[in-house]
Amino acid sequence: MSDLFREVDEEIRKDKATEFWAKHGTKLLVLATLIIAGVAGWQAYTRYEFGQRAALGAAFEAAMAEANAEKPEATASLTALAEKKTGTYPALARFRLASDLARKAQDEAGRKDAASAFDALAKDASLPAEWRELASLRAAYVLLDDAPLAEIEARLTPLMAAGKPFRHSAREAFALSAWRVGNQDRALETLQQVILDTETPQNMRQRAEAMLAVVRAGVVK
Repeated sequence: MSDLFREVDEEIRKDKATEFWAKHGTKLLVLATLIIAGVAGWQAYTRYEFGQRAALGAAFEAAMAEANAEKPEATASLTALAEKKTGTYPALARFRLASDLARKAQDEAGRKDAASAFDALAKDASLPAEWRELASLRAAYVLLDDAPLAEIEARLTPLMAAGKPFRHSAREAFALSAWRVGNQDRALETLQQVILDTETPQNMRQRAEAMLAVVRAGVVK
């Protein structure tokens, strides 16, 4: 008797499976096909992206080698890479181009051009926040010898706040700017912030202490 019940039960399950497949089989086949196609497409896209990044990396290394060797074609190579806009390597190329402008600047106009290149990076929302802050810091450093203290302060104040990754360098730069224009009080105040910050790197603290002595002596740049 138990064998009979088992056979009946199996037949019922078979009938239900046949009915289910007849009703939903086509949908399941389409879904399976879409899943397979999706996986294949994603794998193809991943391979394409990897190839693109590898090509950009190779182009950046070649351009940097040219730049370090001061070859005349370096600027064109870096510019071609920078024009791709998005991605790590184009951003690094833009940083290098801006740094070269700053290094080669011979007058105030040249330094303003370099600062503008860094400002463009600082305003690029596609870049990580720390990269944008670094660009802002570099722009301020480029302008230290030319810009009024108010402009340098406006540029550096957001970077000097507690917890900011480049606050030590930003404070040092502002102290230099204040000292340059003879504002000893602001220079002293900012240098003391550098010295008292427990996270200030030792070499930077030593520089701040040496500069503090110079400012207290009343020496103006």
